[in-house]
Amino acid sequence: MEKSNDKAQSVSQIIELLKSEFSSLLFKNEKENEIPNLWFRAEGLNINTSLMPNAYRNYGRVEKDEYKTVLDESVLIEGNFKAEFSRRSTMFLNQNRIDNNDWNQYFLMQHYGLKTRLLDWTESALVAIYFAVDDDLKEVDSKIWILNPYRLNKSSTALIEGFETGCSIIHFPKSSIKEDLFGTDKKLNLDELYRKYLEMDFNSSEKAYPLAIYPYLFDERMKSQKACFTIFGNEINGLLGNSEKNKFLNFILIDGFSKRKIKEELRWLGISRESVYPGLNSNCIDIIDKYN
Repeated sequence: MEKSNDKAQSVSQIIELLKSEFSSLLFKNEKENEIPNLWFRAEGLNINTSLMPNAYRNYGRVEKDEYKTVLDESVLIEGNFKAEFSRRSTMFLNQNRIDNNDWNQYFLMQHYGLKTRLLDWTESALVAIYFAVDDDLKEVDSKIWILNPYRLNKSSTALIEGFETGCSIIHFPKSSIKEDLFGTDKKLNLDELYRKYLEMDFNSSEKAYPLAIYPYLFDERMKSQKACFTIFGNEINGLLGNSEKNKFLNFILIDGFSKRKIKEELRWLGISRESVYPGLNSNCIDIIDKYN
């Protein structure tokens, strides 16, 4: 993923740079002029733990020789978080008519700020651009990651013992009940595969790289942000540390000194804090930004 020094300075330049990177993320049977269903994620270039979920960021920069310690401690901490959150979230789930199951609880944990092994992405390039420029830190350039989630899942599942072909489906998990990973027809049970990730139920020989996953959109903000996730397994640096990352991952750069201008252009296009974070408070912030 070696890049030139090109930095986008407007929304139109960002879109052109994004489109120029699409071709490297296409499947062989996809047309060159066809835009695939890609996911996007914004990050500042000052991030030391790029493309790592919050559960693995407890120690700032994470070196390779610390992976085992970080993994063990993160699993223990997350277990405590899950137990406590399960006890406290029942009333919220009931009041909002949300099914009280392990997956909904896990998505809510991520959404409301607890550290999980979920990494946020969006299906909207414009939403990602907004996140990339919202901080107004002129001295810090931003990056927008581009992910082909289908290719990611094919790469990660191809490493499963007994399943060499891989599976490019993005699953919407419905159950967390333990079952056989393969059926009598040798077909991969995706609910069981994702349950293994949810519970970190891997043996020492298994290498579980991240999987793309669709959440339940039970929250207005998640729907507005077109939220989707990658769920990490026992590979701490599972995206950037994947030897096949060039097949599913790319990025572009945004000039830090152009953030304010880009944010104004997004407002013309109907993308603002109110559209990304629905609510009266966001409306007030938009008014301040408009007349500031």
